[in-house]
Amino acid sequence: MKSNTIVLVLIIALAAFGLGFALNTPTVNEDVSYPALLNARLLETTSVDGADTQTTSIKDKLEQLTLVNFWATWCAPCRHEMPMFESMFQRSQSNNDGFTIVGVTIDSVEKAIPMLNSMGITYPIVYAENTGMELMSVVGNTQGLLPYSLLLDAQGQVLEQKYGQISESDIDAWLAKHQ
Repeated sequence: MKSNTIVLVLIIALAAFGLGFALNTPTVNEDVSYPALLNARLLETTSVDGADTQTTSIKDKLEQLTLVNFWATWCAPCRHEMPMFESMFQRSQSNNDGFTIVGVTIDSVEKAIPMLNSMGITYPIVYAENTGMELMSVVGNTQGLLPYSLLLDAQGQVLEQKYGQISESDIDAWLAKHQ
């Protein structure tokens, strides 16, 4: 191949990659709240065996800052994050600092409870089951990527988002920026 042809192929490939990335990058409009996410009636267990349940909403769980994390039992990166969330939740509860974490699983209670109990998870978990993908979509995660984390303010506006596994340093940076 001639060098001109190679350069042209590289330019076209880069342009195609850039266009594909731009079209597939989910976005969040940070200027609005998301009533569908905030007000969806979700199941919450009130016993360790999952037998006792009640309905709740993300709106009912909001603190000054709330990390909402979408996850599933079959998602290895999701399971990897959960002990960190538990540690941060316990620390936040002790400090009473206006920050909380809410897990939103797309699994059923029957699938999630054994895993949650085996991991000692005590931060609030709500069960979106089949509506979980729709709820993620309304805030920009149209591809349904998991794990998926959002930082919400007290009014439910999305301040930050992260597709894929999140680190404690990511969350600490978000909190420092918005507290």
